[in-house]
Amino acid sequence: MKGLYIHIPFCKSKCKYCGFFSECKDEEVILAYINALKNELKLYEDDKFDTIYIGGGTPSLLKPELLYDLLEYLYKLNGDNAVESTMEVNPDSVNSEQLEILKMFNFNRISIGIQSLDDDVLKFLGRVHTAKKGFDAIEMVMRMGGFSINCDIIYDIPTIPYDKISYTLNKLTELPIDHISAYNYSFDTDFLKEDYDAESYFYEVKDYIESKSFMQYEISNFAIEGFESKHNINYWMMGEYIGVGVASHSMYYDDCLRVRSAHREGIDEYIKDCYDIEKQFITQYEQPIEDIVFGLRMIKGVDLTGISKRYDLDISMIMDRCYQLFDENFLEVRGDRLCLTRKGQLYLDYVQQYLWDRFTS
Repeated sequence: MKGLYIHIPFCKSKCKYCGFFSECKDEEVILAYINALKNELKLYEDDKFDTIYIGGGTPSLLKPELLYDLLEYLYKLNGDNAVESTMEVNPDSVNSEQLEILKMFNFNRISIGIQSLDDDVLKFLGRVHTAKKGFDAIEMVMRMGGFSINCDIIYDIPTIPYDKISYTLNKLTELPIDHISAYNYSFDTDFLKEDYDAESYFYEVKDYIESKSFMQYEISNFAIEGFESKHNINYWMMGEYIGVGVASHSMYYDDCLRVRSAHREGIDEYIKDCYDIEKQFITQYEQPIEDIVFGLRMIKGVDLTGISKRYDLDISMIMDRCYQLFDENFLEVRGDRLCLTRKGQLYLDYVQQYLWDRFTS
C-alpha cells in the first residue's frame, strides 16, 4: 500500500499548544503555495496512491475554488485509485461547498479538529471555534452524507479536571461518528510546561470509548469496526508514503534501503524551490528496529515471525533484548505477536526509547 500526504500549512491563528509547522499567510501566498504543490505532485504522475490525506495546518481554510483546483489536478494524476481519501477540517472554517467538492473528487473521510466540546477548555487552549461550532460541523458532515467521520480530542491537559474531558467523551460518543483520535496533551511548546501534572487519564479515556462500541486499534485511535484509518495504519506498518508540501515527510524503499526524506520548514522557501528535500537512508540493520518500535503502536502488536523471516533474525535474540520489559509487565507475547500490555500502553514512550537504546547500543 502506498499513501500520499499533502500538507496545507495555513492557520487563522496559532493554537498555544501546537508544535506542528503552520503559519498565517495572505491569499496571494496561499495561491502560490498551491501552485508549488502541483509542481511537486507532478513528480509522482507515474505513481498510484491507495490512500490520500490532506492535513495541516487547516486545509479547510482553502477557498472552494483553490480546493477544487488542487483536487482536480490530483484526480488527473491518481484517478479513482485511492480507496480512502481524507481531509482535515476545523469547525470554524469548514463549509458545505468544500464538502461538495470533496465528494465530487471521491473523498470519503473527514477528520474534524474538535479537541473539546467544552467552551472553557477551547478558550484555554487558544482554539478559535466554540463547542457549538464543533457540534454544527459534525452535523454538517453527517447531513452531507458519504463521509466517514473522525473527531480529534485532547485529554490530560494540565489544570483541566477530568469531568470536562468526560463531558466531551460523553457527547461525542452520542453522535453519529465512526472514529475517534484521542491524544494526550503534548508539550511541544512552552505553554503549560510549568503546570505539568504527571497524572494521566489514559485508562479512563480508553475504557470509556471502548465501552461505546469503539475498538482501540492503535495507541491513540479508536474506530467502529471497519472504519479504521487505512492511511495511518500504513504509517505504523512501515508502508510507503510520499509527503508533499512544506515540512512534510516521506518514506519509501530503494532496493534494500529504506529512505526517509523531509522538506524543510519555510513556506516562502518551499514556493521558491519545492524540490529541496533532505534524505536519510535506513540500513537493513536498522529497519527491524523501526518495524518493532513503530509496530508496537498497533494494539495487535508486531508479527515476530514475519520480522524474523524478512530480516533473517533469530526471534530469541529479539526476545532477549526485551527481557526487562517483560519483567516489568510492559510487553507480552500473544501467539507469535509482540504486544504492549495495558500498562505498556500507558508507558509507550518509555518502551519505545528502551527498545531503541537496546537495539542500537
